[in-house]
Amino acid sequence: MVRVKAFTLHYAERNAGQIREPRYIAPNVGPHADTYRIFMAGIANLSTTEFQRKIAAFRPQYIADWNKWLAAPIPSRAEQLGNILRGWQACRPNRMRRTRTEDKHGPPYIEDLLRGAEDHLQKLGSFDIRTEVSFTAQACGAFEKLWAIFEQLSYGASARAGLAGVVGISKAVLLLSAGRVGPAFDSTVRRNLGIVQIGTPAEWVQALRVVSADISAFERLNNITLQEAAPDFAHLHAGRIYDMAMGPGET
Repeated sequence: MVRVKAFTLHYAERNAGQIREPRYIAPNVGPHADTYRIFMAGIANLSTTEFQRKIAAFRPQYIADWNKWLAAPIPSRAEQLGNILRGWQACRPNRMRRTRTEDKHGPPYIEDLLRGAEDHLQKLGSFDIRTEVSFTAQACGAFEKLWAIFEQLSYGASARAGLAGVVGISKAVLLLSAGRVGPAFDSTVRRNLGIVQIGTPAEWVQALRVVSADISAFERLNNITLQEAAPDFAHLHAGRIYDMAMGPGET
């Protein structure tokens, strides 16, 4: 397992020091692990009011989808997961797997992926993206296993040899963890954080730790928790709230 050191926060001075833009420095993973990458801060430099504006701009359709997911009865969760993820274009350009009942392809079916993920999701039952201490060896191991499972969410050889990428994987885990593990790393979120690519489980964990540091910096700056800063959504886990702040908004 790749071990990632703690992130440090520094400020890039712009406009003769009038704007202090926080950035995160983190060691690379992979063959150049002794080098460093710089990530943009997403919310660390925001006031509570600015943060609330970002939450208010989040696309209503995604909120409706989330509520539909939370209300889905257990027997229909596989079907509902497929419907929502297809609506979110989680696996494009590849084809996304369907349920066994739909019988559109051979195994694995979405039900098989959900069964395989159960134990690993349970290990994340107390995970809180707000805290660095949540990144235990058990949690990081669960992320690695979930990556391998939800790579199978798509098929067809359009991209990545038919495998799902971080968009599909992180969107599925965001839903299945009830928002504990977030955000979903779509192109909007990655662009807002200055992350070019997430192509391995270790890079996913690294990106989640950048998010954790970003949240911690915001909470320290404003002396408030993420849930307190978004009172209309205080019932949600921090990963989902962060996803709303960083995800697609209304223009």
